[in-house]
Parts: sequence; structure tokens; C-alpha cells
Amino acid sequence: MEILLVKVLVIEEAEIKLVIGTGEYHNNPGWLHTQEEELNLIDEDTKNKRFENNSIPAILAEHVREHLIYAEGIVFAKMCYKFLIPSGYLRCAVPDGFFQDDTYQNIVKIGGPAKLI
Repeated sequence: MEILLVKVLVIEEAEIKLVIGTGEYHNNPGWLHTQEEELNLIDEDTKNKRFENNSIPAILAEHVREHLIYAEGIVFAKMCYKFLIPSGYLRCAVPDGFFQDDTYQNIVKIGGPAKLI
């Protein structure tokens, strides 16, 4: 009797780190960059088309939230929460041109210095 050993290679799906509304900037290597046309987080059906609930460890939204009215912002936050894994995080940076502090302006600029895992 001959025994055949089979080596099985299991490839885990890479963690998806998501950038919302990237515009012309793709300055986060290893992250999935999206536009509103691809991923509209104020459209309730969007989440069912691209991602599972609790599947994303990190979401980055720079210069996105300020384009939403209050009610849309609530929907946006709820959708992000549904996508995030329990230990996941959302970095949401918005500009405040009236706060003339160079340190603050540097933090909220696109590609600001917050550490992205």
C-alpha cells in the first residue's frame, strides 16, 4: 500500500485596510483606495456589495466627512462601525481653516502624521 502525502497550502486573505475618498492621492501603500463611485458609505446597499460586517481593521477618511450633512454623517459613522472588526479603528480627519495653528494644520492635512498600521 502506497501512502500519498499531500501538502496543502492555505493562503489567508490579506487584511483590508480601507481609504475612503482618496481623490488623486494614493499615498497609503498596502491600503485599498476607493472613490465615492466605488464605495458610497451613505448608501445602505453599499456594505452588502463590497465587504462583510466586522471585516476591516482600519478605515481612513481624510477630507471626506466635511462634505456630508449631519444626517449623512450619522449614516457614514454607522456604516464604518459595521465594517470594522471589534478592535478596528476609523481615522477621520477634517480641515478647520479657521484654526490657524501650524501643528493642527499639519495633523489634519492629507497624509497627516498619524501612524497608520
